[in-house]
Amino acid sequence: MPTDERVLALVVNWNGCEVLPATLEALRSTVHRELEIVVLDNASTDGSADMVRYPVNLTPLAENLGYGGALNAVLRTLIRPGDYTRSNVADYFLLLNNDILVEPETVSRLLEIAREKGPGIYGPKVLLQGRPGRLDAAWGRITWSHVLSSFAGKGARDGGRYDRVRRVQLLLGCALLVHPRVFQEVGFFDEDYFMYHEEVDFLFRTGRRGFPAYYCPAARVHHRRAHSTRDEPLKRVFWVRRNTVLFMRKHRVGAWAWGNWGKTLVLSLVWNAVLLRWQRLATIWRGVVAGMGGGTCSPPPGKGDL
Repeated sequence: MPTDERVLALVVNWNGCEVLPATLEALRSTVHRELEIVVLDNASTDGSADMVRYPVNLTPLAENLGYGGALNAVLRTLIRPGDYTRSNVADYFLLLNNDILVEPETVSRLLEIAREKGPGIYGPKVLLQGRPGRLDAAWGRITWSHVLSSFAGKGARDGGRYDRVRRVQLLLGCALLVHPRVFQEVGFFDEDYFMYHEEVDFLFRTGRRGFPAYYCPAARVHHRRAHSTRDEPLKRVFWVRRNTVLFMRKHRVGAWAWGNWGKTLVLSLVWNAVLLRWQRLATIWRGVVAGMGGGTCSPPPGKGDL
């Protein structure tokens, strides 16, 4: 059933000419009535920003700020942390990648759970586009490994344990419904991450402040996975390793967490050496060094793009 909550959908785009039109068409087909759509364009060079037409609004950015940076650029104009007098901008924010297809009832079904549970963060079931019945992933938790977190259901067949609403530690950042009070009390995304793990950091901080995160399987989206890095997969390797170290340093984790990180990092390096993946091994190490605050913050062949 349609509901009356005002939802502002913020779609982060960078060179998404192949995927953005379908994402916007799916959003326009939602049964939820009170939905406004804004595309945040990270200085695209492929003409994808020119594809945005009314009633969708476009916010062009002068440079590529990354996922969190693009969202922050708009959220900061709408919400002031600690100021509850400005919470009437929207009842919820729907944060999306540019390669997400929402089903017509997704927004309404997320709102049904949000109305029951209260202010927090809500994530849909994320299915792999083009692979019917297969999950991208469901929910996650921080494991303090060399990649920081682990997600249940990666590539798994849909159904069974993935069909129940549950409170979780982590959700996939490609599609999130967030109550404004979360931003008002916790703040915004940490832009130091640029890409990958910015949502892990955000959910970790919000969870520590008492805001719940819920996996909502009746709400479904379809994800064209890793669109922004599919042609240069080593960029993902770099940013994940770099941002894992950044996260652990930022949150001043204890000896056990660092010990588990070190153990799994060594195993990863050895495994890649055994398989003669020298370029991948070197990229992992560069990411670690960058996360520790040394060396360049750019993966080969250049800065990671979003």
